[in-house]
Amino acid sequence: MALGPIKIDRSGTVDRVAHALREEMYRGALEGGTSLREVNVAESMGVARSTVREAFQVLTGEGLLVRRPNRGVEVRRLGEEEIEDIFKARRILETSAARSVVQATRSDIVALASAQTAYEQAAADSTDAAPITEAHLAVHVAIVGLLGSPRLTATAHQLMSDIRLAVATIDRTSDDLPAQVEEHKTIVTLIRQAKGEEAAQLLDAHLTHAKAFMPKSD
Repeated sequence: MALGPIKIDRSGTVDRVAHALREEMYRGALEGGTSLREVNVAESMGVARSTVREAFQVLTGEGLLVRRPNRGVEVRRLGEEEIEDIFKARRILETSAARSVVQATRSDIVALASAQTAYEQAAADSTDAAPITEAHLAVHVAIVGLLGSPRLTATAHQLMSDIRLAVATIDRTSDDLPAQVEEHKTIVTLIRQAKGEEAAQLLDAHLTHAKAFMPKSD
């Protein structure tokens, strides 16, 4: 009997390519507006163009890449209006979550405490901004997790992904990381003490400060 076509699962390779490109974006090595060509990426990574094409589709679905008419695929560049909208959504979600802490489950509060501990550890151990930013934003996702809604948590994950893309190329030399970590520790402590209104007010001020450092459009 003749052997017909056999389909193989390339998802593992696709995921690895997507992950590598995603990390390059989050590190700022691939800035917003950078054009990506399938053939160049395929040659650089030693994979088939079809694999790269599928990885592009994954990242486009995540909102990290965009397709431009007659220009192919580009790394997404967030405009000021988008950033304003992201922070508006974050403010509503995170302050609402803090205020509703009395309704949160113990497991969600423990998850928030663990996220804060991981952030403190990353800040102490890493000299690379990317993992610190990832751990920092994970705290904010965990805050939204207090609402107990998988849909809202998924929304928070998408918002943080967008933020990571926006801050990837920010000059962090003036950042006071210890102060940032301490501020988050205070917010988390207030939440664990069920002082939701105080935590919400501090979160509101924190987000206002963070938005002021977002990149401005040219």
